[in-house]
Amino acid sequence: MRWWLLVVACCVFACSSKETVPPVPDAGPSPTSCARREDCEGGQVCTLAGVCGACESSGQCRLKERCDDEARACVLREGWGTDCETNEACAFGLWCRQGLCLARTQVVLCPSGARGECPTGQRCNGSTLVCEEDLGCVEDADCGAEERCNAGLHACVARCTEATSCGEGEHCTEGLCVQCDVDTDCAVGFVCDAAGRCSSTPRCYSDRDCDVPRVCHLASGACLPRPPPCGSDDDCAMDQRCDLGTGTCGPRACQPDALEPNDTVSTAFPVSASRYVKLTLCPDDVDHYSLTLERGDQLGVNVDAEVFAESVFSTTLQDARGRVLATGHFRMSHVVAERGTYTVRVASCDTLPRAYDIGFFLSRGTPCDDDVHEPNDTVDTATDLPERLSLEGMVCPGEQDHVRFTVPAAQGVKVSLSGYAADRGLLRLCLLGESGGVELGCSQDAEGAIVSLPAPTVAGQRLTARVVGDDARTTNGYTLQVEWLP
Repeated sequence: MRWWLLVVACCVFACSSKETVPPVPDAGPSPTSCARREDCEGGQVCTLAGVCGACESSGQCRLKERCDDEARACVLREGWGTDCETNEACAFGLWCRQGLCLARTQVVLCPSGARGECPTGQRCNGSTLVCEEDLGCVEDADCGAEERCNAGLHACVARCTEATSCGEGEHCTEGLCVQCDVDTDCAVGFVCDAAGRCSSTPRCYSDRDCDVPRVCHLASGACLPRPPPCGSDDDCAMDQRCDLGTGTCGPRACQPDALEPNDTVSTAFPVSASRYVKLTLCPDDVDHYSLTLERGDQLGVNVDAEVFAESVFSTTLQDARGRVLATGHFRMSHVVAERGTYTVRVASCDTLPRAYDIGFFLSRGTPCDDDVHEPNDTVDTATDLPERLSLEGMVCPGEQDHVRFTVPAAQGVKVSLSGYAADRGLLRLCLLGESGGVELGCSQDAEGAIVSLPAPTVAGQRLTARVVGDDARTTNGYTLQVEWLP
């Protein structure tokens, strides 16, 4: 009996002395894996880690949503709902507008489905034929049949083709008019951004590009912590006006900037490869900047002002003899052929004062001797083809050569390039129509540059041949030969 009691006592001691293991706390549900926004619920977004989480910008949400800066969740924008997607989903007499069923008096119809039937800032919903707030786009499906989505701009733009002329300094790539496809398409100091535009610094095109609660100030391309202090003169004091370029109140009378006087070449302000800020162009004012460049240097100039004012700005580069070497609006680039003092001229054709910043970017390069046909960097300054139907030329970095000729009646044309070294950069040949804006044909073969066009296409027309380097640093000589085809 005693041995049994001993065994029981040992068991009791062992059980009572065993270490107590605390319960494992509940870590909560594991994050939901995702591949896109639609895989997440409760206003969460699909993060870069591939799991559902909080949003940081409205760009992570659907078009009709915004990222709430307090809840950090995607919520519907004001004036949008989920009650309907088609008119049939609404009661009789009601129309579906922005996901809400509304009375006829509360909607604007667009019977033909055209954007032009809608008020400014709205576009036509092709399914409901009702005008809705234009929220931009994230893919082509958000745009009309004749449009493409420029995802960088967050906007639907007219679809272009090879035969469609884009704006100055633009070309057509996959249906979009862009300034660049890669960084090398831009001047020194610039990069090609998501919208296909050359920019010296990253910029925003919509609030969707900014982390909440910041918003995009389109004029400067900066994400600001709050809206600018003024949107019109009504927001400023009586003796002030609102500068829409900066969103700030300033004197009604235009005040000269710190670099004045620099209204003439002789009073040009000497600059270096740097950035100069808080400058002003008063009405009928012209600003000049001078700098010394070495032979082969590539100069890039970037004017940073209200984005919608680009067309009123004019930027030119001229040498000591007053010859204009390069022109542009906000951007300009040129490789100089000789050492000397050069002047950058900035002007505006606007009747209002214009605030701007300007940056100068410099890249030391290999000297390149221009040919005797310069300047012929534009269609307007094209060289006339000699009677022998051939021409010796040289493409220097950042340049384009243009040669003009008339095709005889009832004949076609074949234009070719030869005599250039492939190891010094490939050359591309294009034939432009009479207006100089439409490309009729371009060389595609990397081993040789030849373009042939039949008589029905070009007979009797005044054409321009354009020779350009494969990239901005190409330096190569060539022989251009023209032949008439029966």
